[in-house]
Parts: sequence; C-alpha cells; structure tokens
Amino acid sequence: MEERDELEIETRLRAALQARSELVTHSTLRPGIPPNEHTAGVRAKRDAWWSWRRMWVPVTVAAALAGGVFAGAQLPSGSGKGTVSAGSSGGESSVQGAVTGTPTGSAPTPGLSAASGTASSVGTLDFTLADGWQLTKISGTAGCVTPATSPAPNPAAAGTDTLPCGVDGLYLKSDATATSWPLSTATKDTGWWPGEAASASAITCPAVKPGGSGMVKASMVLRSSAKYALAGQATAEYHEWAVTCDNGPGVQPMLWKLNAAPGAAAPAASGVAAVVSSDPQYDSALLGMVGSLHQSS
Repeated sequence: MEERDELEIETRLRAALQARSELVTHSTLRPGIPPNEHTAGVRAKRDAWWSWRRMWVPVTVAAALAGGVFAGAQLPSGSGKGTVSAGSSGGESSVQGAVTGTPTGSAPTPGLSAASGTASSVGTLDFTLADGWQLTKISGTAGCVTPATSPAPNPAAAGTDTLPCGVDGLYLKSDATATSWPLSTATKDTGWWPGEAASASAITCPAVKPGGSGMVKASMVLRSSAKYALAGQATAEYHEWAVTCDNGPGVQPMLWKLNAAPGAAAPAASGVAAVVSSDPQYDSALLGMVGSLHQSS
C-alpha cells in the first residue's frame, strides 16, 4: 500500500473520530482522542486511572454502610434510653414510661421493678411494696401482696386446699415452721399446693378463671438453690416447680425460705415467700419484692 493511501485512510479515520467526539457531552464520556503511536500509551494509563476512580465510589459507599452497621451493632443497650427519634410524637417522658412499665399520665400499674415503692412489713419480714400493688394482712405474721387492680384476698375464704393469695399473688409469712405448709411439702412435686393431693391431676389448675374447668396435667420440681441472693447479705433456700395444665399454659410456682444470718443458729421458725405466677407481666415486680426481703433488725 502506497504512502498516499495510508495518509488518506488515516485522514478519514481522524475525521470520523472527530465527528463522533463532537456528539459526546460533558455529562457523558470525555471526547475521544484519535489513537496514534504517541498517544496510545497515555490513553491506556488514563483509562486505567478512570476505571480505578469508578471502582472507588461504590467501594467507599459500601465501606460507609458497613461502618454504620458495625457502629450500630456496638451501641450499648442503654444508649437509646431517654431519646426519641426524629419524627416521633413522644417526648422523653413517654420513653421513660415505656422503660419503667408505667404509662405516662396515668396511675402506676403493677410493673417491672420493686425499686420504687414503700417500705412495708409482715410480722418480722421487711420488704419494699412495689407501686401498683397492695398488702392485705391475713394475720399478725402473714399477708398477701396482690395487684392493686385485683380484689383484695379474703382471709376467711382461704381454706386448706386453696392458694391463700390466689394466682399472681405473693404470700408472706414470718413464722413458718417445718411441719406446716409451705415448708412441710417443699420438696414434693405438688409441694407448691397447700392441700394434700394424691397426684398432680387431682389439683384444679390455678390458671383457670372462676367458674371454669381444668386440672393440672403435670407438676415436678424444676430447680432448687440453697443460697438465693436477697437484699444485703440475706439469702434464701429456693424451690421452683414446672406445672402444666390440661386446658392451657402452665403456671410457675416459686418458694423462698429465708436463711439464718451468717454465723447464726437456724431459727425454729423462718420467714417464707411463695408465689404462683401465671401472668409473666407480674414476674419482675414479684421477684423485685422478694429480692427486697429481709428480717427486721
């Protein structure tokens, strides 16, 4: 091929490339540069540089997103307390109400903790009565703690085969003996029930509503502990049962017997606390009040 032909082909290629480059705007690709022996290496380097920049943007975005995920995962569990996200309608008081279990602007309800309450006693047992709960004295040494929204227990109606404080109530007695309920049967599978029963199936399910029907299907000792921590240095012997009923969910009976002070002789009578809980919304308040138990000094 003659030199003139080569020059003509090159001229036509340059014209075509120039015409195409004029169609490219600044919002799209940069104008192309006709390749030749002087610019081929420069263009290769520039293309590689732009490819790297195009990769840098998504990589940077991905890293930022990943950083946000990890930062959120490492936030302490209490970091959101007392704060409200943008666009929410509640203030700090509404958040605090959600945290403490007490609706804002309403009377206290049986809630999550016995930390706020009033000092109370049953015989020689001292404890903190949680807000939203009531104490009913059965005798000088026994009493029931129940939700303030529930009818107060009637001591005269408590027989030998019924729970003296009902379900979701705390039974307290400061002078319980080893020969009487609840200590006399504490290690039996039906020891949480105040009456003698030949088998668990002979006990009416405590979760049954008045006028309903249903019996206990099974009952067994689930857990025990010799030193359940209470207020200060006080400890208690603890028993817990697993109970299921034939017509609904089971209940959770629990029993605490206060231990003697370290180094002191075991007393003839002990302080006890018994709970048969069927509604989990009361568990924290009940456990908080039991945790505050201690003998009068």
